[in-house]
Amino acid sequence: MNIAVPDIGTLFPIPSQTSAHDRRFLLQTIALAKRVLGSFSYVEIGSYLGGSLTPFLLDPACKAVLSIDERGRQQPDERGAKYDYSGITHQTMINNLVSRGVPTSKLTTFDGSVDAVQGAENSFEIAFIDGEHTDIACFRDFLWTLPLMKSDAIILFHDSTLVHKALRMIGLSMRKSGQKHVLAKNSESDVTALFLGKFTDIDFAREFGQAANWDEFFERSETEVIQHVLKNRVSIQFDAVVTPVRTFPA
Repeated sequence: MNIAVPDIGTLFPIPSQTSAHDRRFLLQTIALAKRVLGSFSYVEIGSYLGGSLTPFLLDPACKAVLSIDERGRQQPDERGAKYDYSGITHQTMINNLVSRGVPTSKLTTFDGSVDAVQGAENSFEIAFIDGEHTDIACFRDFLWTLPLMKSDAIILFHDSTLVHKALRMIGLSMRKSGQKHVLAKNSESDVTALFLGKFTDIDFAREFGQAANWDEFFERSETEVIQHVLKNRVSIQFDAVVTPVRTFPA
């Protein structure tokens, strides 16, 4: 049975690109961290308008929040398009949070890539990677986020369908490292979680619901990404000519 979590609407007052299932996964992660650790710190890569920051800023158990974002640029995407975030600054996000009554006293922002962050090693127990949705960028963000995490930690990846190849590489990288870990995702949410330290011993089904079958997920994700690319990048133009019925050898 899933662990009960607070009302989703109350803790997510800002519209965001997370689904209801994604938000529930975030709240279940917070509940788990509070139960296992008591308190925690949070780092997020790709905050946009701050929608996924709010439950962490509102929860007293979360002691510090770092928002890392390469703001104000056009970002490539595995869907074969670019998404324009020009004009969105960290102050835009902060103003948006304040206007919704969300406290920002424990929030620190960093404008740039996570590979340029210094002095934050071993600082966080929860991370949410939701930046540029390309496999290369997701894997890069993971490589530089991992040293920021404490030994007992959870790293979350949003839009798993779009970065499914990066998730495969992350699984291989962790296996090669020999570090104890669990990589899993809920069958309904598009968030994947990498559990480290104490969190590797949890009952995933009890905490988050049924886990997705990886083979089925990867196959479905590949098809969906191809469909997006065809829609965004391929233009077919031709003159149709009707020919007589052709006969083929049996």
